Amino acid sequence: MPRDKGRTKESARRTPGGGRLAARARGLLGACRGTTDDTRYIVHAFRSSTHTWFLLVILLIAQITTSFLIGYPLRRWVVNRLIRVANRDNESAVRHLTLRGHEKSISRSDREGDPAFLTAVRWALENSAAGSVIGCVTLVLAVGTVVSFTCPLWWWSLPSEYAVNPGLYRVDSWAAAAVTPLVGLVYLSLYLALVPRSALWHSRLAHRTLLQRGDRGLLARITQITASRDDALEVHRTELQRIERDLHDGTQNRLVAVRVHLGLLERILAEDPERAWGLLETTKDAADEALRELRHVVRSIYPPLLADRGLASAVSSLAARCALPCSVEADGLGRAPVAVETAAYFVVAEALTNVHKHSNGSRASVVLTETAGSVLVRVTDDGHGGADEHAGSGLAGLRRRVASLEGTLNISSPADGPTTVEARFPCAY
Repeated sequence: MPRDKGRTKESARRTPGGGRLAARARGLLGACRGTTDDTRYIVHAFRSSTHTWFLLVILLIAQITTSFLIGYPLRRWVVNRLIRVANRDNESAVRHLTLRGHEKSISRSDREGDPAFLTAVRWALENSAAGSVIGCVTLVLAVGTVVSFTCPLWWWSLPSEYAVNPGLYRVDSWAAAAVTPLVGLVYLSLYLALVPRSALWHSRLAHRTLLQRGDRGLLARITQITASRDDALEVHRTELQRIERDLHDGTQNRLVAVRVHLGLLERILAEDPERAWGLLETTKDAADEALRELRHVVRSIYPPLLADRGLASAVSSLAARCALPCSVEADGLGRAPVAVETAAYFVVAEALTNVHKHSNGSRASVVLTETAGSVLVRVTDDGHGGADEHAGSGLAGLRRRVASLEGTLNISSPADGPTTVEARFPCAY
C-alpha cells in the first residue's frame, strides 16, 4: 500500500507535465494543419492568377478585334470564364475565412450569387498581381526550406562546376553543407510566419472585392421591392377603374332602366292596369339583368369558387365558359396563397379572353403546375400568333399583375403561332 501511494503521488506529479506536452503536441499539429490549409489556398490563388493573366490577354485581344466577327463570341467566352473564375475564388475565400475563424463576417448573401462582369474584371486585375506575388514568395520559401534541409544528402553528387546556394553562400564542402539545415530553419520560420498572413490577406482582399456585396444586394432588393410595390399599386388602380367602368356601364344602366320603368308603372297603374302588368314584367326582367350584372362584377373581384375550391376548380369553371374548346391540366396542384391564386386566375382569364378576341384560334389549353415552391401557369392556343404586348391586348397589364407578386411572365408568339403565355408565381417569400 505505501508503494501504491508513492506511485499515485508520482503520477500526480507527472500528469501536469504530460498534459502540457500533449497540449503542445496538439497545438503543433493544429498549426501544421492550418499551414497546410494556407498553402493549399495560396496554391489555388497562384493558379487562379496565372489563369486570369491569360484571360485578361484574351479579353484585350477580343476588345481589339470587336470590329471583326470573331471579337464578339470571343469576348462572350472570356466574360463567362472571368465570372466563373471569380465565382470559384469567391467560394475559396469564403471557405478559407471560415476555416480561419472569420465566418461571422460572412453573411448568407455573401455566400450566394455570381459576381458581375465589372467586379470579375476588377478582381482579375487585382488577383493577377496579388496571387502571383504571394505564390512566388511561397514557392521561394518552400523550395528554400526543402533544399536547405536536404542539401547535405545530395550536394556532393552535383558536378564540380555546379553548386547550390540556399543561404547566399556556395555549398562546395561538407562543412558548408552541414550549416544548410540552420538556413533551412530560417526559411521554415519565414514560411510559417508569412504563408498564413499572406493567405489571410489574400482572402480578405477577395472578400472586399467579391464577397461583400451586402449593401449592393440590399439596394438591389429594395429597388426590386419598390418596383413590385409600384406594379401592385398600378394593378390596384387598374382594377378599381375596371370595377367602376363595369358598374357604370352595366349595373348602373340596368338600375336606371328599372327606375324609369317604375316611374312609368306608377303613372299608368291607375289608367291602364293591363299595360301596367306588362311593364311590370319588363321591370322585373331589367331588375334580374341588373342582378346578373352585379353578380358578374362581384365574381370579377374575387370568384367565390376560387375561395371555396381552389385555383384548379376555378380555372376549370372558367375554361367551361370559354368561347373556344379549352382543356385544363392541374394534376397535383395544391392550395397556394390567396394573392397567388387570385393573380393566376386572372392571368388565365385575360389570356383566354385574348385567345377569343385576337388569336383566331380553334382551341386553347391551360396547364397549372406547382414546382420548386412556385405556381406555374401556361396558356397555349393554336392561333395565328404575332401577339404584341404593346398593342393594347392586355398583356402589359398581365405583366404588371405578375410582377406585383415578384413573379415572371414569358410570352412566346411567333408569326405563325402558337402563342404561349407562361407566368410563374413564387409561393414562399
